[in-house]
Amino acid sequence: MLAVLLVVTLVFAGRLVQLQAVDSAPLAAAALGTRLRTDTIAAERGSITDRTGEVLAESVERRDITADPSLFTGPTKERPKALTPEQGAAELAPVLGMSEAELVPLLTPKTTASGNPSMYVMLAKGFTPAQWRDVIAVGVPGVRGVKTELRTYPAGITAGNLVGYVGADGTPLAGLELAEDSVLTGTDGEESYERGRNGERIPLGDSSTTPPVDGEDVRLTLDADLQYYAQSAAKAQAEKTQAAWVAVTVMTKTGEVLAMAESGSIDPADPGATPEAERHNRSLEDVFEPGSTGKVITAAAAIEQGLATPDMQLTVPDSIRLPGRAGTIHDSHSHAPEKLTLAGVLAESSNVGTIMVGQQLTPQQRYDYLRAFGLGEKQLGLPGETRGILTTPDDWKVDARTPYNVLFGQGYAVNALQAAQVYATIANGGVRIPPHVIAGTTDDSGAFTPAEQPAGTRVVSEATARQVTSMLEGVVSSEGTGQNAAVPGFRVAGKTGTSQDLPASTPGNPEYTASFTGMAPADDPQLIVSVTVQHPDYAYHYGGTAAAPVFADVMQYALAQQGIRPSGAAADLVPLSW
Repeated sequence: MLAVLLVVTLVFAGRLVQLQAVDSAPLAAAALGTRLRTDTIAAERGSITDRTGEVLAESVERRDITADPSLFTGPTKERPKALTPEQGAAELAPVLGMSEAELVPLLTPKTTASGNPSMYVMLAKGFTPAQWRDVIAVGVPGVRGVKTELRTYPAGITAGNLVGYVGADGTPLAGLELAEDSVLTGTDGEESYERGRNGERIPLGDSSTTPPVDGEDVRLTLDADLQYYAQSAAKAQAEKTQAAWVAVTVMTKTGEVLAMAESGSIDPADPGATPEAERHNRSLEDVFEPGSTGKVITAAAAIEQGLATPDMQLTVPDSIRLPGRAGTIHDSHSHAPEKLTLAGVLAESSNVGTIMVGQQLTPQQRYDYLRAFGLGEKQLGLPGETRGILTTPDDWKVDARTPYNVLFGQGYAVNALQAAQVYATIANGGVRIPPHVIAGTTDDSGAFTPAEQPAGTRVVSEATARQVTSMLEGVVSSEGTGQNAAVPGFRVAGKTGTSQDLPASTPGNPEYTASFTGMAPADDPQLIVSVTVQHPDYAYHYGGTAAAPVFADVMQYALAQQGIRPSGAAADLVPLSW
């Protein structure tokens, strides 16, 4: 018996040595592993604001309510206070807004496919912090609130097509939400802690926390009030003219986009409720031939090359026969030969007069100036943005008419933002600064970092830009096609545009794009407004009728809202005829 006791004692002693000395670390780690729980601490997605700090998109805290069904066994020796599924359902139903019948199956213990007890079930989603505190107060063991976030859009549809939206799972799907996702998205943290048999946290147990790094806020150059006003004006004009859509762009001469509005805008909080045709940014994604608003490029190029002056004298018939297979180009209406200056050609929007001046430019020069003004390239680099349509002089050889069409705004296509930035270049003294919508970012410490602004590129001389601006003032005079674009108290320079949208036209039922783009005050240009009216009723198909009034309305509001003072001296207009 002594020998047996000695052997048993040695076995126990050896086992104790093994457990406490040899295997203590692995066993302790294994035990800790069964008690240790690691939760992700979600980083908060950054906000998107306008230039004044008004929130356009932000994330708010929400809680998803989960439970551990393995804890709802009813009283046991190990857990004498454990609740049954029925008892747990009775406690939770009032605070979760669910019926007991819904909760009992969710709380009933079950096993996974591998035969292990299931320890997770989702009970409810999207609870506010206040609602989660009510759940905590009930004190049911094993119920947790997983921190999540809900993306909200306080400004509603204002700038919705530009801001974009996220999916139900928070995945960015469109607009700036998608383009700036790497900036808006932070880095998740995590928290590890020991929990007891009933799922409760052990107060003095091991724990560690890696805090999350929230995403940065993105501040835009956009002005929310101006954006709202421009959207309202676009929508009203679309209804009045029965147009397919209307786009209004407002920007500074240095490329800051203050508004990018369309008659139809998406609600980022409920994108599915918006018709698919309006679920994108037409100002960047749709293209159209600019028509006569493109004549400003021809005029600027001819003056810059020393081939023309604003007061050069031209005798302009109502049609012109072009070389070879190019055919004949007509003005918009029949007229006897007119004695016009180049300023008069712009004021009356004569295709024939523009060709008479522009054909002195070589095809390569025509193409180079179109490119220099930013056509044929993306401006913002946002999802879905088009670079427009601009073929090369080699391609023009296939169609003998294209080298002449491009002189008066046909034969190539632009989006609304490109149309605006051509005039911004003239307003900026001939220096093109690419448009931009990002003003900067703010990190989670509150430090603001301005966005790197693109460098300017000189397209034409300052003298040429001044001369073109002076000629464009004649367009808005009583003798020009843009009389409806006048703004009381301010000198305005701009150009009407009317082009037939061939792809959308059917025999006997042509469709048109009517537009007006201009700047004010003309004596010291600060703001550029571009209006595009796509497929209006024929009674409104001219740019001076459909687009110019919207320009005047939005420009007048923008000048006042931005605190820009009225013009001083009256315009000294270049003679329109001789």
